[in-house]
Amino acid sequence: MAIDYVTADRVVELAFGKLDKPNAKLVFPERGTLSKQLNALLDEQKEGAAPILAHTHSPLLASAGVEMWHRAIHSFLCSVALSKSSPLWASVSGYYASHFVMRAFAHSMGIFKSFSQKEVIQISVDKGQFVCTPLTWSSNSRGEHAFYWKAVKGHPKLLGNDLFRENSERDINSDSSHRTFANYTDHINSFVALDFPSMDTVAGDVERISRIRLHSVTSPSREDFPDLQNVQILAFQRIIAFQDFLDEKVSKNRYWRAHRRPGWCKDVMLYQVEEQSVDLSQFL
Repeated sequence: MAIDYVTADRVVELAFGKLDKPNAKLVFPERGTLSKQLNALLDEQKEGAAPILAHTHSPLLASAGVEMWHRAIHSFLCSVALSKSSPLWASVSGYYASHFVMRAFAHSMGIFKSFSQKEVIQISVDKGQFVCTPLTWSSNSRGEHAFYWKAVKGHPKLLGNDLFRENSERDINSDSSHRTFANYTDHINSFVALDFPSMDTVAGDVERISRIRLHSVTSPSREDFPDLQNVQILAFQRIIAFQDFLDEKVSKNRYWRAHRRPGWCKDVMLYQVEEQSVDLSQFL
């Protein structure tokens, strides 16, 4: 089965709807709760019978998506803070900020890749049940990074958005290829004395990133490694894209409103992209 994005949108509304009730807890569940539930279902499935995710567990899709988005924000801020002290790790954490955005989209929509079970599934809705439906997926997109980026890019709302693209390590111009270069290439020799910035400096850098015109940057380049301006601008704009996505679908939801502006980064993070351009030479 291919991904059904109409169903994916419906799952977003239903999963968040469970968390909008007055008695719903606004905190994050225990670590690994969603993956444990889904892996257990896949492990116990009977031949010919699709596993059913209990209604009581369906809110985990929403909370996992939001937590992944928070992880993206944290990785982005780490990248900005490390820009001068460790360009290599700033590059890697900046990439993972983008990757966590893709997982945030996917989990919210009920799309999940099980590493232990080697299966990819979509939670579909059938006769009021949340059904774990297996997805057919090409062999060259089965890696976690290629899978999630391609799955998210296929959503009609994001299909024509330049921020969302396929992410094959074999494509030298892909985000993943840039991250692989940082992780595995020998003799990068990117070391400087540690000199961590103040929070005011980080906040100022985030503010400058927020003034980069939307869609004005290209994919990261190996040739320009660490290419932090592109890595961080893309991560920031993707973070905002997820917020806009949920704002459109569940803007008044209690759970989303509680986590839409994380308190732990309120003094450094911004949540809008200005429509004016800025000279990229001012970025670093």
